[in-house]
Order: sequence, then C-alpha cells, then structure tokens
Amino acid sequence: MNVNIWSVPWFTIPVLLFFNVGLALLLFVPYGAEILYLNPWRTEPLNTFFRGATELGEAVAFVALGLISLLWRFRFALLIALTGLLVMPVSYLLKDKIGTDRPVTYFEKNGVRDAVVLVPGVKPNGGKTSFPSGHTMAAFSLYTLLALLTRRKWPWLGLALAWTAMLVAISRVFLVQHFLADILGGAFFGMALAWLVFSLDRRFFARMTVLDRGLLSASRTS
Repeated sequence: MNVNIWSVPWFTIPVLLFFNVGLALLLFVPYGAEILYLNPWRTEPLNTFFRGATELGEAVAFVALGLISLLWRFRFALLIALTGLLVMPVSYLLKDKIGTDRPVTYFEKNGVRDAVVLVPGVKPNGGKTSFPSGHTMAAFSLYTLLALLTRRKWPWLGLALAWTAMLVAISRVFLVQHFLADILGGAFFGMALAWLVFSLDRRFFARMTVLDRGLLSASRTS
C-alpha cells in the first residue's frame, strides 16, 4: 500500500494550515514582531499552560510514549527511540551550521531587550542557536511518526497529534525561546525525520514479525 502525505488527512490538513498561516505571517509581519505582539498575553493561566505544553517536545514525551508503545508493539517503541536519537544530533548540527540569534540575543543587539515581557520561571536561551527550534523538531518528528503508525486503526488520533505538535511550536515563541521562522523550520525538519524513520520501518523493521508483539500480547500467550 502506497503511503503519502494524504494517508493521514486528520494530521496533514491542520498541519498544512499551520504552515500556510505561518508563512503568510513571515511575509507580512516584521522579524521579531511576533515575540512583542504576545507581550500582553504572557499572563496566567497562559504562562502555566505554555510552560507545560513545551514539555511535550522534550525527552520525557519520547520516554513516556515509548514505554506505552512497549505494551502495544515493540517495533513502535523502537521507532520512537530511533526518532529521538536522530533528532538530537540533527538539531545540533543545523543550529551550529546556521547560527541565528535567539530572540533575547537579537533584541539585546538591537537595544530593545526591555521591550520583551518574559514568562516567570522561564530563562530564555541566548546565543546563536535559534534556527531551527529543537523542541518543535522533536515534537513534529514524534507526533508525525505516531500519526503515520496509527493511521489505520485510529486515523482521527492524527488531529490530536497535530494540535499537540503545533502547541509545542507555539509555546517556543510564547516563551521567548524562538522566532516564528525557527518553529516553521523545526516543524519541516521534524516531519522529514519522521518520514525517514517511517520509510526505514517499511523497508526493514516491518518485516521482523517478532517486533509486532508487545508486552500485553506476550503476557496473554504466556
């Protein structure tokens, strides 16, 4: 069966809308203005909400979903682990080679650091590691992969996965960690990594029938 971008419409359609809106904003909104626009919104309960949302793009999400996948299929846990291991070096290499200023560094260089409202309890990263957003790359790689893996049994789950990935991305701008361009780049590279892992699965791992068992199925047969 041929699998393409439209094989997961519940995930693909909202993500395409996210990209279209994001690209339109890039064309018409001055660079960095998205950070300043969110200043009045950095209050409770949004501060707490986005501090929590950003954690869905961290290692704990990979570990938790990987452990849950062990109950279902060992192969899915393997793919989640492989995705997480790929995200880290790819994100580091891209950040190192591209080298764009983080928001706080950018605003300091332009003498308008005091114009930015920060979220209490969140220390903004500085330096030249802004593009692409690593959290966004991690989130889109993980949740794109899950959408592809669950497309047959639970296709509607793609909508929740898409929203989760997008919330992680938005949280990075809200928390003054990244610009809009950074999260769009992270989303693109994250989806590309997920597709790479999924392609490897179809080419190699899917043929290993022993990996299609999980802890629950193993316990039932023991």
